Amino acid sequence: MNVDFVTAIKVYFANYANFRGRSTRAEYWWAMLFVFLLGLVVSFFESSILSTLFSLGLLLPNLAILVRRFHDIGKSGWWVLGFTVISWIIAGVSFSSVFMSIINGADLMSSIMNSLTSIGIGSVLLLAVDIWMLVWLVKPSGPDNKYGPNPYGE
Repeated sequence: MNVDFVTAIKVYFANYANFRGRSTRAEYWWAMLFVFLLGLVVSFFESSILSTLFSLGLLLPNLAILVRRFHDIGKSGWWVLGFTVISWIIAGVSFSSVFMSIINGADLMSSIMNSLTSIGIGSVLLLAVDIWMLVWLVKPSGPDNKYGPNPYGE
């Protein structure tokens, strides 16, 4: 089943909170392009309230399509939670050094150097997690699996 831009957007909103089934690469990437473009439009208004509403309003469908995309390659949707938790832990640990240096009253130069090292290592680890997830997201649809039949009927 090939999906064009308009169809992908319709399917994205029709499955707003549907965490079951599968979403093809085309469906996922067209929907993410739409979200990105819509985000650009929202950013022109420079309203924190609008940005917050935009983010909250699309949180559930973004998670749902991500879970369905993982299902399409035969992975459990729980991997999404795993990637999220790992990212939060890495970010928290790497940025905590900034706050700890400030709290401990270390001299400014050593605080900056320690913080940059910690943030640099954390950034590399976050990049590795993102690349791992991206590799999965670009995989073609797998054969029939426990999440449903192959959307391309192969």
